[in-house]
Amino acid sequence: MMLQRRKAREMAMQVLFAWDMQAQADRAQAVEVMAGQNVEAETRAAALLMAEGVWDKRATIDAWIERLAPQWPPRRQPGVDRNLLRLGVWELTCADTPPKVVIDEAIELAKEFSTEQSAAFVNGVLDAVLREHQAPPAPTQAAEPSPAPEPTPESAPPTEEHP
Repeated sequence: MMLQRRKAREMAMQVLFAWDMQAQADRAQAVEVMAGQNVEAETRAAALLMAEGVWDKRATIDAWIERLAPQWPPRRQPGVDRNLLRLGVWELTCADTPPKVVIDEAIELAKEFSTEQSAAFVNGVLDAVLREHQAPPAPTQAAEPSPAPEPTPESAPPTEEHP
């Protein structure tokens, strides 16, 4: 038994596409979508876990994609592209898959299942997500320096007493 990651991604994308068209996650529908696939149970389980993970975070992912590609927000994207991007963003930010593999696989799926321009679009958006995700956190504004504490009798420098 070997997990076929590429096939799991493909099936996860197909499940996400079906859920997206129905506007709801339906486990029975996911099982039906994957039914004709000749793969191990482990690969089906991985695909379902990926699809559920993406679906749970889709609002956050969609907002990120819309910020990076405001001219093509998710609601205007072809369904395959939208769900490939969701899957890629989820995998870049929530899984331990090497980023190059995530992006390369998303490009290959776009070439196989979507339009001629989709591979370049998916590549550009996922590359931007990766750059943001790997960037060090922006420095926070330095707080105003706090004033020096008032000296206490114990910390005050000794003074000479004059008679």
